[in-house]
Amino acid sequence: MQETRFKRAEEISKGLFPHQVEGIAFLLGRRRALLADDMGLGKTRQSIIAMVEAEPKGPYLVICPASIKRNWAREIEIVFPDAEPAIVGPAPLPSTDYSGWVIINYEILGKNLDKLLEFDWKGVVFDEAHYLKNYQSQRSRNGAKLVESIENDPVVHALTGTPMTSRPRDLFPLLQILNHPLGKSFLSFAKRYCEAYQGDFGLVADGASNLEELTVQLHGVMLRRTKDEVLDLPPKVRTWMDVEMHPFAIQHYNRLVQEFLSKFETPEAIGGLPESLGLSAESREELDESIDTTDLGTGMGRITQVRRAIAFVKCRHTIKFVENALEQGEKVIIFTSFLNTMQRFRQHFKDRAVYVSGEVPANQRQDRVDRFQNDDNIRLFVANMHIAGVGINLTAARQVVFNDLDWVPANHWQAEDRAYRIGQTGTVNVTYMIANGTVDSFVKTVLETKAALMDAIVEGSIMVPGGEAALQLDVLSELKRMMNALSVQPNKIEESNIHDVLQKAGDVYLEENTSHLQEATRKQLRPYSEEAIRVLAQVLSGPQRTVYHAESSSQKGKFYTLEVVGADITCDCPGFTHRGSCRHVRPLKSALVAGKPLPKGYKEVSS
Repeated sequence: MQETRFKRAEEISKGLFPHQVEGIAFLLGRRRALLADDMGLGKTRQSIIAMVEAEPKGPYLVICPASIKRNWAREIEIVFPDAEPAIVGPAPLPSTDYSGWVIINYEILGKNLDKLLEFDWKGVVFDEAHYLKNYQSQRSRNGAKLVESIENDPVVHALTGTPMTSRPRDLFPLLQILNHPLGKSFLSFAKRYCEAYQGDFGLVADGASNLEELTVQLHGVMLRRTKDEVLDLPPKVRTWMDVEMHPFAIQHYNRLVQEFLSKFETPEAIGGLPESLGLSAESREELDESIDTTDLGTGMGRITQVRRAIAFVKCRHTIKFVENALEQGEKVIIFTSFLNTMQRFRQHFKDRAVYVSGEVPANQRQDRVDRFQNDDNIRLFVANMHIAGVGINLTAARQVVFNDLDWVPANHWQAEDRAYRIGQTGTVNVTYMIANGTVDSFVKTVLETKAALMDAIVEGSIMVPGGEAALQLDVLSELKRMMNALSVQPNKIEESNIHDVLQKAGDVYLEENTSHLQEATRKQLRPYSEEAIRVLAQVLSGPQRTVYHAESSSQKGKFYTLEVVGADITCDCPGFTHRGSCRHVRPLKSALVAGKPLPKGYKEVSS
């Protein structure tokens, strides 16, 4: 039996980092748990795997911000290729006999709550769970009502990268949803951990007290690892974040792409754009920064309009993502290529950021770099990719976000390396915002493939015919090559078919590089940790149950019974029944967590 569990643990661990294996073990150790890892450590993947391991048959519900619904669907499909996640909004809920993954955003949870209650959910995930931190808000109440109404004790995961123990009040609604004893009484919780007092207008609970004790009491229900604590990460991690766009907008942008493909010849290399249009390097900078390129009268002008329009629409999604990173204490670099997107970011972030574009004189750019590097009040560096993508050091940031995509892959790699360079002490997380259903999808396919192959080539782990030179072709040239492979005549593409054409071109490009990608993947095996697998195997055997007796401090000869199941401790004294915590549980929990002898007056009865 033990050998079987170890083999199962090894199967689950394939392709995962040791810290992710340990995270899955943690989630499997309790039906309801809070995973509070730093952003970029793979909370989504850990939750998906642990959820299905705990409950092999759905349905499962994911509640998250609207901006990451598609990213959840993508992650689910990576782990379970046959899964068909249902994204709610604008699409309706599936029928109640649906047994897969349903993904819905917090903003529409309330209006769909009655219908959601008709499902027999086997598991619920609250992603970015700090959205529920106000226990009196309707959003928090909806989440609590949903979980309370589900029969048969569903698996519940709360995921957040935002540290919450510095303001314990924010933890309380999550402890309620997770059915933790400390979630029984807000008044008791606030008095002990929020330094609560009675103010002129009611209870004031904005403070923090007994934090070391709270950390111990949360052991087993909350796990938080920072990137500095995780030693198994690679130096750079790329993530492709799908964002939703209105169907009309997608149709409009794809029509412009169709006109470009049907009426204009794709240039052989976008790197030669200035020469092909008779523009100087300075004029090219102006072209990238300008708002209106209709006067170019060229196919490149038309396709640049599409890029600019898509980039602007993506800004609001990028802002939400970046705000989340800032809330977690990160410094962030945003790269964009257009003046209108730069202005949009400036309007929102104001003096929290420094901005570098073609309008900033060269002799002032280093000053802005220095402010970002050294001033803790400057949390953002927002820059034009072509202006600030080379020659500068931005190692104060470990988050790099590309709002829009360049046709030249090397421009992205050079920009990534502003943070990933000598002096960087942590893993750099690079996030690309992808407008799903548009030309972005094909660009993403090319960039993702070329990036993986380039990394492997640089490390010397694989050989690709033509080497690095073969990966330097720009995206439009690759698109033309794929269309030739598909025998598609650009001037005969129907507007309604452009999405399918781009999808097929991406599929052909992937197929062309499949063997090289598989070899690169094999060469980039995750670190193997027998200890992490052993911990997971132990959890798969089920929680251990131990019973203790603790002598009453007020009634001599009277003993209270404490039951330990996994990391949870309950007591049959009146105090615990009303408050979810008591003077008997706290010292026992502290001793067990620290591995110390039992406190005086305690004895183990059974195990």
